[in-house]
Amino acid sequence: MKQDKHFQIIEADESHVDYLIDFGRRSFVDTYKGTLSIRDLEEYTNDAFSKSTITAEINDPSMNYFVCRDLESNLYGYSKLILSSSPGCVDPDRTIELQRLYVDESYRERGIGKPLLMHAELYAGNRGFRSIWLRVWDGNVIAQRKYLNWHYLVVGKEQYQVGRDARTVILMQKYCQTDNTLSE
Repeated sequence: MKQDKHFQIIEADESHVDYLIDFGRRSFVDTYKGTLSIRDLEEYTNDAFSKSTITAEINDPSMNYFVCRDLESNLYGYSKLILSSSPGCVDPDRTIELQRLYVDESYRERGIGKPLLMHAELYAGNRGFRSIWLRVWDGNVIAQRKYLNWHYLVVGKEQYQVGRDARTVILMQKYCQTDNTLSE
């Protein structure tokens, strides 16, 4: 658990499932509502953010969710790491995917995203992963800039299927560091 005077980052468990469903769905829709059809958005979110999917993922040892909460236990963001097959342009040596990093809109620009990301990076590094890779939609310039500022490198592009629509995504990668002070 990482904590500062304003918030804590903890590993999610089954008590966080409803939050992950609701907030994950809203965040995805908010990000893509202007670029995907309503049908594709509903199809994707109904599957990716269903209770059975999120519950199974929380209990899957190849996935880790971390939630960010204030000191009154109000949740306002999360990240998700997943062991997955990496694209050819990503160095495949002991890598893990950062599949999601969402911060509640009312908490954006308050310095929540970076500590949430750093926690995931340290968690991965302390478990022997050499790097983290991620996909960012090529139209999400704000997120691209943030990851570049956080020292991720662009390593390629690929098509990513969401519903009936293929999106171009930017592939980014960063090599991990370890921190022996990170606690479980």
